[in-house]
Amino acid sequence: MRMARISVLGLALAAGAVDALSYLAFGEVFTANMTGNVVLLGLALGDGRTEHVIKSGVAFAGFCAGLAAGFVLVGRGAGRAGTVRGPAVALGVELVLLVGIAVGWMARVPRPGLIAGAAVAMGLQSAVTRWAGGSGLSTTYVTGTVTGLAGQVIGPRSRDGGGVARPVGVVLALVTGAVLAAVALRVHGFVAMLIAPVAVAVAAGWWGVSVRRGGRGARSEA
Repeated sequence: MRMARISVLGLALAAGAVDALSYLAFGEVFTANMTGNVVLLGLALGDGRTEHVIKSGVAFAGFCAGLAAGFVLVGRGAGRAGTVRGPAVALGVELVLLVGIAVGWMARVPRPGLIAGAAVAMGLQSAVTRWAGGSGLSTTYVTGTVTGLAGQVIGPRSRDGGGVARPVGVVLALVTGAVLAAVALRVHGFVAMLIAPVAVAVAAGWWGVSVRRGGRGARSEA
């Protein structure tokens, strides 16, 4: 089931905010962009920075755990067309984790715990967007999205079409989320931590409304 555009942009904004906070507040680590995180892990290993190795390793492990859990939840609803219960649960768990991170930040929870929570949340989100948009859509990293955009603009168009507005919007939302988080972090850390959960809540809520509208439309046509 294709995810509503506003929901996709909201999730992308959340990912940008989470990555910015992970890097600026949690100690130079990415919890959404695993390509960047693996590079940072390699740099830390090469420089012998044990603390950074641990942080990047925790982020990678957490993201993989979130992916696994997300695909399990998504798979539970795969048997019936239009079923979004599994993805909705995954987004709900993500929201709880992001709120927990905000609270944990104020309670001075050790950074590895915050990193793990953020990475699991982004893994869950990645599984949901993969289910909703296929392999050509991601809200947690830019490389695949830009590649898909280039394929639409320059290369032969894919069979499912899709256009350029969606990937362009995702890239802009990621950047916007990072900017908002960086600016908010200068003002108050807790405010910055709330950007991602608010964005996910809006995205999930809008998607739920879209699904209900689609369901009513299908019943009226029957």
